[in-house]
Amino acid sequence: MKAFIEFDEVLLAKVLNECIDRKIGFEAFVMAAIRDALDEPEDSGAREFDIAGIVAKAVALATMLAPGSEFHTDSVCPPADWNALNSGERKIFGKAFRKAVEGSTPPVAQHAGRTSGNKAIYKRV
Repeated sequence: MKAFIEFDEVLLAKVLNECIDRKIGFEAFVMAAIRDALDEPEDSGAREFDIAGIVAKAVALATMLAPGSEFHTDSVCPPADWNALNSGERKIFGKAFRKAVEGSTPPVAQHAGRTSGNKAIYKRV
């Protein structure tokens, strides 16, 4: 069953950062928080994903691009991984990817802006 919840921006930012830190998906985090609040046991069928592994693959693909070229995260993330992520997980991936490419020494890429559809644009350094 699907439910739509409107989050306060500050709370959502904290949740997304916590998801990155714990390397779990947004949906899994929210479900665990609800289970904790209700004191319910965890469902063994909960889906987890390896955000660090997906980011590492995407960074490796980004390093193969020509310096100065522009790209989006979905163009450097392997299609099977990208399609397996839900929208919340893609946001977590995007934040972790930006941190990885801009925080590496030397930087792999820099955030160059956003498209009209709010997709992040990166420029290979």
